Amino acid sequence: MPWGTFSSGCLVKIALLGSSGYLGQAYLRASVPPGLNLVPVQRNQVAYHDPTVLRNFIRNEKINAILNCAGFTGKPNVDACEDQKEICFQMNVLLPEILARVAADEKISLFQIGSGCIYRGSPSGVDSDQGFREEDRPNFSFDHPPCSFYSGTKAEMEKRIGGLPGVSIWRLRMPFSTDRENRNLLAKLACYPKILEARNSLTDLKEMISISMRMLLARVPQGIYNMTNPGAVSSSHIAELLYQHGIRKEPPPLFFV
Repeated sequence: MPWGTFSSGCLVKIALLGSSGYLGQAYLRASVPPGLNLVPVQRNQVAYHDPTVLRNFIRNEKINAILNCAGFTGKPNVDACEDQKEICFQMNVLLPEILARVAADEKISLFQIGSGCIYRGSPSGVDSDQGFREEDRPNFSFDHPPCSFYSGTKAEMEKRIGGLPGVSIWRLRMPFSTDRENRNLLAKLACYPKILEARNSLTDLKEMISISMRMLLARVPQGIYNMTNPGAVSSSHIAELLYQHGIRKEPPPLFFV
């Protein structure tokens, strides 16, 4: 059977790593299309950072593909990655490397969650609304300093496993939803006392999850996909809308960059 394909008519079993996190929980709450079975996997139940344990799990459970939502984003926010660089690098770079190696051994696909934070600003010489494309090289990374440590790890992950057989990377940017969860962009902008002013692409999490599950069943070609909505929006515009609707109680002071 070719890499990344599934037998026609069979139930596709996807190991969902990081199922207890913000993104993993969103997947578990979503409506799963017929023919797809998400198997939640938590690290305290299956030590998936151990290649032998992961390989045995894949074989015993007859897993067809891995969807890795596990990673380190820092708490209470991404700034914590600067103080916890070791675990950040382990979770965002070394773990995906292990998963890619095991997936290759087992001839199954790996779908790795990436991030659009590996880019800064707009591509030079083009309309700023066009944004960066999948094939554009990161400009906010360890190879192009200065960058945040978190962004550096996400770019490093892409450099190490992007393009490997069976590997796809789905880049999210500033995910938002209607859930009251502190990882939700809208929840952050509704309560943070100070907000960094920046113009970014956004990812409607519910829509992204629905489309990504359809991608799994449709067996789209492997590669890197920017899983974002069209256009871009500024932090101040979102915060102002939240304030106008009474969701944010005070107008936000901003850090301008």
